[in-house]
Amino acid sequence: MSENTNQNGRKQLNSDTGTTRRSFMKAASAGAVTVGFGASMMGSAGAAGINLPPLARDGNKIVDPSGNEVILRGVNIADPGEQSREWRGQTAPETFELATDPNEGWFNRIIRIPMQPQFISSGTVAPSENDMAHGDDWGPVLPGALEQSDLEWYLETYIDELVEMGRERGAYVMLDYHRHYPIFHQEDHQNHGVPNDIWVCSSDGGEDWRYPEVCGERGVLWHGEDQVDEIWNLIDEQNILEAFDLSEDDIYLEPAEITNALDDELQMFWSTVADRYAEDMHVVFDVYNEPTGPYGGDWGGPQRQAGELSEPAVAPGDAEGNYDVAHCEMKAWYDLWRDRAQPWVDTVEENAPGHLVTIGNPRWSQYTHWAPYNEFEAENMCYTGHVYTQDDLRPLGDYFGDPAEQVPIFFSEFGWMSHEGLVETPWMDCSGEHDGDCGPYIEGFEQFLNEYDVHPICWNFDHTYEPNFFDHGEPGQGNGAVGADDWMGHLLDTTPGQWWHEWVQDKEGDRDQPTSGSTAYDGDGGPNSMHVGYEDVGDCDGGTSGTSQDTTGDGLHNDINGDGETTATDVTEFFDGFNDEYSDAQYYDFSGDGQVTTTDVIELFNSL
Repeated sequence: MSENTNQNGRKQLNSDTGTTRRSFMKAASAGAVTVGFGASMMGSAGAAGINLPPLARDGNKIVDPSGNEVILRGVNIADPGEQSREWRGQTAPETFELATDPNEGWFNRIIRIPMQPQFISSGTVAPSENDMAHGDDWGPVLPGALEQSDLEWYLETYIDELVEMGRERGAYVMLDYHRHYPIFHQEDHQNHGVPNDIWVCSSDGGEDWRYPEVCGERGVLWHGEDQVDEIWNLIDEQNILEAFDLSEDDIYLEPAEITNALDDELQMFWSTVADRYAEDMHVVFDVYNEPTGPYGGDWGGPQRQAGELSEPAVAPGDAEGNYDVAHCEMKAWYDLWRDRAQPWVDTVEENAPGHLVTIGNPRWSQYTHWAPYNEFEAENMCYTGHVYTQDDLRPLGDYFGDPAEQVPIFFSEFGWMSHEGLVETPWMDCSGEHDGDCGPYIEGFEQFLNEYDVHPICWNFDHTYEPNFFDHGEPGQGNGAVGADDWMGHLLDTTPGQWWHEWVQDKEGDRDQPTSGSTAYDGDGGPNSMHVGYEDVGDCDGGTSGTSQDTTGDGLHNDINGDGETTATDVTEFFDGFNDEYSDAQYYDFSGDGQVTTTDVIELFNSL
């Protein structure tokens, strides 16, 4: 392995780095195979030398080499580059060590590592508070600004060590491409108690912003150059302008130079990352964190926040429509996303075959409902879902549990916050229908995680990324986790911190210790039975729920929940909704009397 120094003064590995590193690690791990993966997985000093077996998808399960189901529970940490800042008090390796320390009561079996473009391209091991990427004062970097040399430096400086720590401490590592909108460069995020000369437009105005009047942009949309016409067709078909009181000028879509640069960036990113860690089978590749817009609603733009996300009843316009993410018309947005992102998944597969691969979905990974209906192609394809305290995504089972019964779901961001944060966060502060009472949301999370075999990864094992497990306090004052020797002394009960600490201890030993083996289980990694590709799901104009379907060919939707068969569950769901979403006689008049009543519920039951 050799190195040189690039123009930024950082060390840059030569092109043979990946091959050399993998050969070294393969030899280093050979002696670990005999150690095994028993109940003593994480001893007092971790589990040095543990052979983490490769995991595989089998239907909707994650399984070990023996075919036993494995549930991965863990936490997110902050971006390792950001954690290198001196004021943060604890580096990413120190945080990783604490998060996997059973002596402190942490039994996290997977650590998700967000890798953000602005930190990848920062050009220094310890960026200061107002010295970030390419002259950009801690704001976003547009696609195209991230160079491969930036990425190789970042992986060598931060990620290599964490991947090895995962092997040593018995924790799988999820590497996450984490591009989304900035926080501190928006007008509506100025009043959070941090001096403006640090966080808001702190340079002389010479930044290369697309919209300097708001100090930046709201992020990068995921669509492709070739999808613009179809997006406009969906806007028209779904009455989005009328429902959200918008004009055509309010609709923002990325210019071709941005969409093409994003594609180039992701291809470069995953060809580099997947190749580098191809032989580290405990690494999970999370292809895209949170695709933001476009989706069925008002996704905002660089100069304004997104509007009402879902229910048109609370949108300012008058048009009728249903923008709930599980409504049948919303699948069209997921189909566009799947078409756009499949080449990025292909790149991971080509460079690191056999690994678990995950990917987000539109509207900040809230369209998880549609994952089973249009699967990506990959040997061990899995999907993610993110939710905080948004009321329009309850009950959680309908939006994230139902798909988990068909495909593996990593519930890779969730949480709440009952104290005032650094910025206003209405999507996580329990300020919805329960008026700030977080109890119902906590109960909902517990019920959901106990009922469905998802893989929960709580957000965030940090003192600043909100909802933060540890108290931020006042930097430098010693009254919070910042600069503290003992982060555990600042574990919060107003966020998931203390709750997760207790919950993950209660779940220790529950399908979280895979048996040893060097060859992955040869399971059924193909599309599930609900997979319908780009076909429509039901007839939206006919009044279907978006999931029901006809499996007998008589035109009646006997499969109410859309899982491919008719069971007592369908009868129950039909009974609950025959006066509402299942009221169209064209599809649900099983008795043939021209109307939908309890008689039709009985007829469906009698057909079982």
